[in-house]
Amino acid sequence: MKPRIIISGILLIMCEATFGQYSAFPDLHCKQAYAQILSLKFAAAHKILNNETLQHPNNLYVDYLENYIDFLSVFISEDEQLLDSLDNNKNNRLDKIDELPDSNPYKKLMQANINLQWAFARLKFEEFFTAAIEINRAYRLITVNVKEYPDFIPNYIAMGVLHIMLGLIPDQYHWILNLVSMEGNVEKGKAELYRVLNESLNNKAYGYLNAEVLFYLGFVELNLSPDNKSIVSLLPYLQQSRNDNLMMFFLKVTIFMHIGQNDKALKMLNNTAYHNGYYPFYYLDYLKAVCYQRKLDTQADTTFVFFLKHFHGVNYIKDAWRKRAWDALITGDTIRYRHFMKEVLEKGSSIVDIDGQAQREAERNIIPLTDFIKAQLLFDGGYYRQALSTLNKVNTLGLNREQIAEYYYRYGRIYHRLQNFLQAKKYYKTAIIKGFASPRYFAANAALKLGEIFESEKNFAEAEKYYRQCLSMNFKEFRNSIRAKAKEGLQRIEK
Repeated sequence: MKPRIIISGILLIMCEATFGQYSAFPDLHCKQAYAQILSLKFAAAHKILNNETLQHPNNLYVDYLENYIDFLSVFISEDEQLLDSLDNNKNNRLDKIDELPDSNPYKKLMQANINLQWAFARLKFEEFFTAAIEINRAYRLITVNVKEYPDFIPNYIAMGVLHIMLGLIPDQYHWILNLVSMEGNVEKGKAELYRVLNESLNNKAYGYLNAEVLFYLGFVELNLSPDNKSIVSLLPYLQQSRNDNLMMFFLKVTIFMHIGQNDKALKMLNNTAYHNGYYPFYYLDYLKAVCYQRKLDTQADTTFVFFLKHFHGVNYIKDAWRKRAWDALITGDTIRYRHFMKEVLEKGSSIVDIDGQAQREAERNIIPLTDFIKAQLLFDGGYYRQALSTLNKVNTLGLNREQIAEYYYRYGRIYHRLQNFLQAKKYYKTAIIKGFASPRYFAANAALKLGEIFESEKNFAEAEKYYRQCLSMNFKEFRNSIRAKAKEGLQRIEK
């Protein structure tokens, strides 16, 4: 036998032996599929991943991305039967990934992220115990991976998300952190995410992480920043993303709604065919209905009807019925208002704060003041002068103490957004006095907003005073989110 043939045979045997072992690396096909997944184009992603499997059947990064699709499908649809049917996929993938050598930095990263993704999915259905176990596993795995591979940039998305999430755990669940020795730190988590953002912008090797880290940072800044400066600073990066990336589109719409640019958000929603070629994301129809309602546009009701007809999840159902009731009230139809509020009691769940608030409003069985509803909606849409004009029409004679607290609170919010801090402080302080003992959120959020104003003025003593006052109040509405922001404010000024 010729030497060349012998050498070729040896090389073939070596290649087959190597080929028989699992590997994991985001090659070009995987990065392309990653982009399609984050765009919510799951059919296109599956096609790319099938091609990758034909070429590299042992690349377990494909399994990781398939899990990403499963997770997002469950998370967006809120379909508990889908969660149950896909649960075995998780364990099978983790078993395969466990066969990777420990020298592969993607091994523990993928294991951590799969556990974290399923924990997020389970939280949708209040499976808190199993979710806590998976979060603990994710935390252990990524902590070890960071120690072993401190310069491995993909580590810091999971690590950053975990630090932020654990730093925001409500007080009643702090025993879990103590039990498993996990530590949360919001500022550290944000720094880790910004590190990944910078690498994704300046290092082509990590460019594929850009959309994911921007998505996380966007919602972190939306929910925790005391003003809009941080989120606005991210907009130039977000504007570079195409509107056919539905997750980035969703984030941009949410930002515009948050910063009072309702018309821009509504225009985006009306000009994008987000039902074509994407995984069904009916929450965008809920947002479109909200945008219409903030303009006091009658198209809101038909859009809420579309959302309620097509979305079969559990969240935002109660609020959609409540907002239909508000539409009826604005048109003077109290009979329809009561009918829709009865639906609030019977449909959906109270997992998210806004649904809990809708439930409590229905249980109170008190018709709210129409001008308060109009002022709130116009304010949320960024129509501040119209909101102020509406509020000026309210006759305070005959208002009860709770309504008086809301009255002053809404003036404070409007003047705050109009940058009239002197007037905002005055109204917020009165709202606290009038609503301190109320289970509603007006006084607590007024204290939070006062803390944010004083923090922006670098009057940290007053800022601390009002953040602590916020935390001392016993209120029920939006409790977790308001308290999380107050605690984050204390961390910032202490730093």
